[in-house]
Amino acid sequence: MKRREFLKKLALASGAGLILKPDLSKLAINTAAASNAPPIPWGYVELDPDEAFKRGYLGYFISECAAGAFWAIMSLLQEKVGYPYTLIPLPTYEEMIEARKQKKHLDILMRFGNGGIEGYGTVCGALNGAAAAIHWIVGSGTKHNNPSRKIIRRLFRWYEETAFPTPLSNEYAEKGLFPVKGKVSKALPSLKVNSVLCHVAVSKWCYHTGYASGSKERSERCGRITADVTRQAVILLNAYLKGELDKHPFKLSKLTAQCRSCHYKGKNYTDGQFSRGFIQCEACHLGL
Repeated sequence: MKRREFLKKLALASGAGLILKPDLSKLAINTAAASNAPPIPWGYVELDPDEAFKRGYLGYFISECAAGAFWAIMSLLQEKVGYPYTLIPLPTYEEMIEARKQKKHLDILMRFGNGGIEGYGTVCGALNGAAAAIHWIVGSGTKHNNPSRKIIRRLFRWYEETAFPTPLSNEYAEKGLFPVKGKVSKALPSLKVNSVLCHVAVSKWCYHTGYASGSKERSERCGRITADVTRQAVILLNAYLKGELDKHPFKLSKLTAQCRSCHYKGKNYTDGQFSRGFIQCEACHLGL
């Protein structure tokens, strides 16, 4: 049976009676663009952490945390590097500002990462979006020299150790130094939650501050965190570019290091090798 006949019979059998045809002209354009895209990594030039900081905040209010961090870094590279970053479908800075004025939300790459991946409460969206950008920029390298792993692990560990929102993002919001106005302009309480998980971070912050998870204050906190994470990601990328990543050492908490003396990815189950990862143990194991 020819493909066209098969599709007609399939549509009739399902009761649809209609086959929606794809826009082949757009498909041709997308295919052509993809054929001109080099394999990752696409490279990096030094960026201004403060500019990334402000764009991260803007990005949050247009497409939430993951897309906000991703857009902030990649849009700067589109402007500073040009091709191949111009192949990524992203709104311009001016379009983002206009969208905020009109209170519009845009569907930007990594939007699915909001709220710990579509509100599921797993990894913080700002970390997710920044990590995607980092991998795109520097790649995975080799098994024993993986630049994205080195940078991302440092970013995640910094997140665990930092009280959010930071004094810097509080100051920017209070003084109106961000490119757009957020939900509230007052300083918000800072809290270190020792976790990279959205569920843990939001729940602990709300519990300790008395703000509801659906409040303007909680949303504003996440906007400021997106700015903070984007800034730190660029700081680490700049350090990597200059060969100075060791100035930002990757150090586990004492308890996590102690736990990992037995519990790590390995092949000896009886010796405790039934776990993996570097996430801070006390974030979930409350009895420790």
